[in-house]
Amino acid sequence: MNLIKKPLISVILPVYNSEKHIQLTIESIINQTIHDFELIIINDGSSDKSFEIVSNYAKIDSRICLINQSNQGLAKTLNKAIEIARGEYIARMDADDVALPYRLAYQLTLLREKKLDICGASVQLIGAATGYWHYPYSHEGCEAELLFGVPFAHPSVMGYSRVFRELKYSSVLSVVEDYDLWQRVWAAGFKMGNVPEVLLQYRVHRKQISALYRRQQAQNSRQIRSRHWQQLLRSKLGISETEAQEAEKNPWKTIQLLRELQQCYKGTEAEKILRYAFLRLCSHRLHSWVLSQTS
Repeated sequence: MNLIKKPLISVILPVYNSEKHIQLTIESIINQTIHDFELIIINDGSSDKSFEIVSNYAKIDSRICLINQSNQGLAKTLNKAIEIARGEYIARMDADDVALPYRLAYQLTLLREKKLDICGASVQLIGAATGYWHYPYSHEGCEAELLFGVPFAHPSVMGYSRVFRELKYSSVLSVVEDYDLWQRVWAAGFKMGNVPEVLLQYRVHRKQISALYRRQQAQNSRQIRSRHWQQLLRSKLGISETEAQEAEKNPWKTIQLLRELQQCYKGTEAEKILRYAFLRLCSHRLHSWVLSQTS
């Protein structure tokens, strides 16, 4: 009986009009220090030379699985890749970013040693911005960070395939599909964290979704923050959904509950994250209001 060996890791890479950077992105994956992976590339209806470029790589590297489709959008494309993935782990990648050579190796080590289900990493900004983004390294830190936004840089995420298959991406809250998924990952009881070292160069440019649809992003993010607020208060403090909703409207009650949450995380990374929680929440709410008032 001829059994085809399954890869350890499935790297999923959606592509849409990415001819300018896709070659560098693919090179950064096929030159990883870990070689036991498949690279699933789905060309989501590109009108430039993206498909042609990727096709040339697929001809010379058997680890590349190339699929061409009409434009379906990010969530549906990622879910298709998840269904196809054969690896024990799934790693995300974007078509304009660069993975450092040891990215997969470092994340695999963290997942196994810390018994995590999903993890991200610090990233270096390239393109239209410079600097670094660092994320909470512990599960508790990620849990607290979800009150304000994503605990991961999306293209840096790697985790067990079973997590992605169980929950998948949803297109209901468009533009913030990743934030929605990470919050549901937490709610399902999975453990998360981040590699503190920089493992990805994250490209910032004007065409990114977050720059084009800021109003929609702010509105949908607020829904997810509210959902996490209610679920976290119920989990940590035994607060009912109704009481949590009322507290969102009352600044003084919000401050009180945030102080109680801090006590739950005494001596952890999450306690530090929650130190300025009220100001961060106010900043998000003000930002959402300003966007709602502008055309």
